[in-house]
Amino acid sequence: IEGFGTYNFPTDTRYEGEMKDGMCHGKGTLFFPNGSRYDATWENGIAVQGKYTFADGLVYEEEDWKYCDGYDRRFYTEIIGSLMPA
Repeated sequence: IEGFGTYNFPTDTRYEGEMKDGMCHGKGTLFFPNGSRYDATWENGIAVQGKYTFADGLVYEEEDWKYCDGYDRRFYTEIIGSLMPA
């Protein structure tokens, strides 16, 4: 596979982007069945720089990540905007 195209994995994950020698190479996006996505720059099948966006629109930022964890989003607003006094 060469150039720009779409590859559908058996897991219903889809890759759309540039390819070289049958691997992700260049700019491309992985779309996951749960609605999330991973936009990245790829070199020979390895993501060298990327951004993960959850299905609800929250963007994972590797540096300065202000979030409890992937399973608990209850306190996101308090972490970002600080906790207001009683």
